[in-house]
Amino acid sequence: MCRVARLFFAMLFIVTACLHSVDIAAAAVPQIVFFAPTSENNTYWPRVFELLKTVGEDLGVDVKCHEFDVADRFAKSIDGIRILKKKPTPDGAIFSVAFGQTAPLLETAAALDIPVFIQGPLFPSEMPAIGYSPRKKFPEWIGYFYEDEAAKGYLLGKTLLSAAHSAKAFTADGHIHVVGVGGDHTWFGSRLRRQGLERAVNADPKAQLLQVVPTKWSPSEGKAVTASLLNRYPEASVIWAASDQLGIGAARAAANAGKVPGETCFVGGLDLSRNGLRHVKEGRLVATVAGGILTYAEILIYLHDYLQGIDFADDAGTEISVPIYTATTADAVFFLKLFDAYPAIDFRKFSKVHNKTLTRYDFSLERIAQEAGMSFLPGE
Repeated sequence: MCRVARLFFAMLFIVTACLHSVDIAAAAVPQIVFFAPTSENNTYWPRVFELLKTVGEDLGVDVKCHEFDVADRFAKSIDGIRILKKKPTPDGAIFSVAFGQTAPLLETAAALDIPVFIQGPLFPSEMPAIGYSPRKKFPEWIGYFYEDEAAKGYLLGKTLLSAAHSAKAFTADGHIHVVGVGGDHTWFGSRLRRQGLERAVNADPKAQLLQVVPTKWSPSEGKAVTASLLNRYPEASVIWAASDQLGIGAARAAANAGKVPGETCFVGGLDLSRNGLRHVKEGRLVATVAGGILTYAEILIYLHDYLQGIDFADDAGTEISVPIYTATTADAVFFLKLFDAYPAIDFRKFSKVHNKTLTRYDFSLERIAQEAGMSFLPGE
């Protein structure tokens, strides 16, 4: 072989080896998919997606977020299965599901050996098909996280009624009239949230729940449903909403009806979203109640570490109940600052893979605030 030919093949070998090493490096980046329901003009999930992308960049994880329209949940289950099967298949997945999606998604993940987190609560009727809890029927179902939706509905109802009592917003018969803008019944949490509202009303002898109307979560529905409810019940002063989006729409309808926030009208939502917190800060909502989007950072870190051989269950267990916060005006300011600060947080410090000095996971609000450079907490 002539010298030129030897040189050509040597260069070809080097280039091929370099390209191969690039492919290996690219393949080494964990791929995690996140599935979430969505609705018209949804403002909550885009913020969750932003957070997951930020945390993923810190961890060296490629996070791909996908939305399922709640109006066509069965078709979207098929889409979800297709995404899981697409080559290269993801290394892990996080599902926030509507009714009917859980079992087929888990079955597909199990066949592909993809570890999965599921966000609850799930309908009780779905539990037998999936083994009731993680790591039983489906070992690939590694964790389940949820908020106590009934407690959230109750806390919001109690907070709104307390504000109405303070303002002496009683009708001629001496009662506080309550209406509700509910969520989509394809998600079990909607029913639990409503049950929480009913418990808050039943615990208050001065309160009367007149009607709760379900929706598909959109702000336009919140506004339209509230306008209809106030036309039917003009003396209603407490308007409980199953999400911040619905609450914001409800507040607009109440203002259009001549209701005065904090005097003749008391509206609140469930999400602890940035948009909801702004409306609380501005006095248009009394409160927003939830665990907050930083929960998704915690779950992503657990899944990332699990893929690297460190099992979060040793600290957190496989069923994770998320703390709930009620944000009125002062606390809304805190949470807004915290959510604005999260891009500056180094989330590797919360991972046992990246932080070798970490002996136990700590996702307390105090710890997160500390990493965000904040020295105060809600209620201080």
